[in-house]
Amino acid sequence: MFKILAILGAMAWLPQLIIFIKNQMTKPNLKIIPENQLEIGYTTYGPIINTSIALVAEKRKALIEKIEIELTHENNDTQKFKWKWFEETLHVVDLPDSAGSLPTRKNQSAIAINILKDELSEKKIGFQQKTFQTEHKKLMQNTIEDAINLSQANKPLEDLHASKSFNELKDLFQNGFNWKVGKYTILIKVYENSTKLPFTKNITFKMTSLDVKTLKLNIAKCHSEIEKTFINSELEYPTWNWTNIMIDDN
Repeated sequence: MFKILAILGAMAWLPQLIIFIKNQMTKPNLKIIPENQLEIGYTTYGPIINTSIALVAEKRKALIEKIEIELTHENNDTQKFKWKWFEETLHVVDLPDSAGSLPTRKNQSAIAINILKDELSEKKIGFQQKTFQTEHKKLMQNTIEDAINLSQANKPLEDLHASKSFNELKDLFQNGFNWKVGKYTILIKVYENSTKLPFTKNITFKMTSLDVKTLKLNIAKCHSEIEKTFINSELEYPTWNWTNIMIDDN
């Protein structure tokens, strides 16, 4: 009798166990909905792409580990960008006397995004070029070391102008500018924790000669900022030029 009751008790848990196993084996499906506009820039962080992306998790919740961009020019020059930060609107506060509304936003370093099943998560994401970031980090460390050595030797920081590291850093800002006139293709790659291959979405846009000319003005601003950082703190921080570009209709 006790054996029969034990079997019946175990069978009562069977439906829940089947549901649990099914949920664990079901992979999420992600729908990627990009904004129809890109914010393109060039600063001391290098080439930059900022854009809003909406993600919808279907079938089950999704844990986004990273989002990357592969940017390919029509001449087949390809660059890889990694996400650095994302921003979301928490809520909107209505201002008194019909003065409009004020959105409250949260900005944080890009580490991961958790999306519940059938939830739409919209983020503005900042992407920066991988190779530029690696080289910039190395040259910044070298320049900092040179500045410390000058200070310890009681030499003026203006001597940095003759240092190899400082001039290589300036050259990076000059040579690292690679925005070009023409058509670009963006491959958005979203990596989810439980899937092997990323979810992808393709978009295209065009850069004009005016777009490139506008952003190229930032090279001199990059030089001004490192001058302020290492040598002359009285210089003003630069105001960066940006260009907003509509994506093509597919």
